[in-house]
Amino acid sequence: MNDSTARNAVKVQIFGTDYSLKSDKDPEYVKKIAKYVDEKIQRLFDNTNVTSQTKIAVLVALNIADEYFQLKNQYEHTLKIFEGIEVKSKELCDNVDKHVRRYVEVSE
Repeated sequence: MNDSTARNAVKVQIFGTDYSLKSDKDPEYVKKIAKYVDEKIQRLFDNTNVTSQTKIAVLVALNIADEYFQLKNQYEHTLKIFEGIEVKSKELCDNVDKHVRRYVEVSE
């Protein structure tokens, strides 16, 4: 990020604690992320016997990291599929071009 990028101060609340975050991202985007984290923390707190805020934060971080890695793996798998499709498409186009050139040569 360079110095000319505007940094917005955004107030959010996560698990009952107010935070003033500075970001060059859209404030609504920052609020959306904070809401997501807050909901994850609240859900874990409501569904477990864990009461330590630190432990809850670490468990939520691990859950979010797991989501990230699963999505990253899905993305990489999808990318490989598209790369294979791209290679096959290029082969088919090259094959069509070759046959068109042969047809043109024969027709002349």
